[in-house]
Amino acid sequence: MNDLKPTFSFGENWSNYLAKVDEAAFSGAMQDIIMWFGEDGLAGKRILDLGCGSGIHSYCMHALKARELVSVDLDPKSVATTRVLWEKAGSPASWLVSQGSALDRGFLEKLGTFDLVYSWGVLHHTGSMWAAIDNAAARVAQDGRLWMTLYTKGGKYPADLALKQRYNQASPAGQRAMVRRQIRWLMYWRLRTRRNPFAWNERTSRGMDTYHDLIDWLGGLPYEVASADEVVVWGRKAGFILERIDPQGEGACSGYVFSRAPAPAAAVSPLAKP
Repeated sequence: MNDLKPTFSFGENWSNYLAKVDEAAFSGAMQDIIMWFGEDGLAGKRILDLGCGSGIHSYCMHALKARELVSVDLDPKSVATTRVLWEKAGSPASWLVSQGSALDRGFLEKLGTFDLVYSWGVLHHTGSMWAAIDNAAARVAQDGRLWMTLYTKGGKYPADLALKQRYNQASPAGQRAMVRRQIRWLMYWRLRTRRNPFAWNERTSRGMDTYHDLIDWLGGLPYEVASADEVVVWGRKAGFILERIDPQGEGACSGYVFSRAPAPAAAVSPLAKP
């Protein structure tokens, strides 16, 4: 079941990560955004970072000259971590950091609409994924885009969900033991594939690292998944056009960029005068 009360804090995990982060991590996060949208793709845009987590990607979006940026997270520790980076950026008035939920439609409506709504690996952790997706999509302006990632559906979902539940039910010592088992498995797999097993804590492509991503994976409840077909069908029904998809296998997040379909032109009566 997905109704277990989680003991894991995404915000605490990302706070621990930010304490150890270096400039190379910021560079990696920046390059990931540029890969999706180009050097100037965010310049002059109003952006919502829905589920800002560590705040690193908000920081990079500000650096890429977003006109206005709103960073939102439910976890107060994520909000605090993002505010550290807001201060690092000079406490700009154009960047608002706020606590709120992707399921709180009223709260989100007060924020207005955005040229880009960004939600990376967040909406599947809300406990009501499709409602959260709808809420995020509702904040996209007429000519705007929705950029989100969602865990990919597959046959291992019941086992993965059970693993997360065990982690959340375990004592702190039990959780540490589960992390160690996962690390040993990573080292074993690297050895089998002729890679240095002691270099398992690699930096990921988005500026994160394997250790904190592993903690995020084990602790992440609620936990839902979606197939690419389901997401594409949702987009079509919601009035969006799929611009880009980065499909990933089960256990990873597939990325999607949707643009809002233009409003249909008003019908003109053949009797209307020019």
